Amino acid sequence: MRHISPLLASFSLIASSLLMAEETQPLETVLPVPNEEEKTSFPKEENNTEKAAPIRSRAAKLKNGKQNFEPIIPVEKDTAEKETPPKPVVVSKPKVVKQNFEPFTGKVTKNKVRMRLQPNFDGASLREMNRDQLIVIVGEEDDFYAVQPPSDMKAFIFRTYVLDNVIEGTRVNVRLQPDLEAPVIAQLNSGDRVNGHIYPANNKWLEIPIPNSTRFFIAKEYIEKVGDADYVARLDKRREDVYRLLNTTKAVSDAEMQKQFPLINLDGIVANYKKIILDYKDFPEAGVKAQAYLNEVQDAYTKKKIAFLEQQSQQSAQALEQKNKKLSEELDAHKNKLNHLEKQVQNGQSVPQDNVSNRKPTQLPYNMATWIPAENSLCTTWSQENNNNDPAAFYQDQKQKAFVLKGIVDSYNRPVKNKPGDFMLLNASSRLPIAFLYSTQVNLQDYLGHEVSIMVVPRPNYNYAFPAYFVISVE
Repeated sequence: MRHISPLLASFSLIASSLLMAEETQPLETVLPVPNEEEKTSFPKEENNTEKAAPIRSRAAKLKNGKQNFEPIIPVEKDTAEKETPPKPVVVSKPKVVKQNFEPFTGKVTKNKVRMRLQPNFDGASLREMNRDQLIVIVGEEDDFYAVQPPSDMKAFIFRTYVLDNVIEGTRVNVRLQPDLEAPVIAQLNSGDRVNGHIYPANNKWLEIPIPNSTRFFIAKEYIEKVGDADYVARLDKRREDVYRLLNTTKAVSDAEMQKQFPLINLDGIVANYKKIILDYKDFPEAGVKAQAYLNEVQDAYTKKKIAFLEQQSQQSAQALEQKNKKLSEELDAHKNKLNHLEKQVQNGQSVPQDNVSNRKPTQLPYNMATWIPAENSLCTTWSQENNNNDPAAFYQDQKQKAFVLKGIVDSYNRPVKNKPGDFMLLNASSRLPIAFLYSTQVNLQDYLGHEVSIMVVPRPNYNYAFPAYFVISVE
């Protein structure tokens, strides 16, 4: 018993020292050997051969450390019948990568490739990478590449050692998870600044970005070079650009389809979607979305067009019915007038000369009668300026200002406001519009489709694309 008491006191002192130094230990940290169940928790790399790690006992480490005592540990003799207990694995500080190495972007060539904490196959496995994932290679060590930590990885530090975002302590461990058993990936010292926030699940820990100096390792045989070190940054910028363009175009497309059909313009929207599909083939997911959005907006546009044309057809049918009704009324009026004139001739009465400009609107064809108010307004203005109230004098003055136009007469019956004429004059060779036409003196309906020479004078065109003219006569 006398020999056992000093031994127990030594072990108690060792345990206390280890607990106090847990979160301020050197990076060369002793971790227990994983049991068989832990060894299989990560799938093994394809065609990978695990190598043995160096072995060092905890007692030897403490002996070489700052402790001022050497514990007495009883040594048992090895026998064939007794099993040797598992020895601790020493996680050594990562070696410095070679200096004259040109960084590049690498692509993982296999699935379930492990990213490790040290450049050996016994290093702690931090994550499994899959085929085609990209990562920045910054150095090499033997059969391993040193890589930048992925941007989505976070680190954790014990809040006790952080005051106002400044480290208060020496060799403070930075861990991969908010857990004292998690791998140590870096160490910070007094004065180092960190920018983090309290981890919601455990407020004893601070979540911070992984320090810039941190390096992880991947076996060289699973990495293929695809570009320089800035390739990932450029790819991220292109990804940001294409998805910004996709989302903006989708928003504009949705807003455009809320407009009335005649106001919808899809030219820019279609061009943007096609640009995404053709110019960003390195982002196939964006291309698939762009194609789906394009099909969606084109279908919606087609439905709106059909509804608009049906509405226009219905309105045109109603307008045609009203026009036919008015024409029938005018025809009946002409028949009545003709019968009246025939009776006058039979009775030997003189028949007054009919001046078209003096006809009442109900006696004129519809396409001529609608312009009587406009012509009366122009005549009134001219009369006030010339002190002459004779409409015949007004049209005599108009004839002196008239000139000749040649072309083919075509109808213009679109239901628009302030249209400058019921007819259009087309170029005989190109069949393109030249001018808008109307008349209260000549029934242009009789000359539809014919090439004619007409005497015209200008009239207001209400800012339409072509000039407007009043037809005085047709040759």
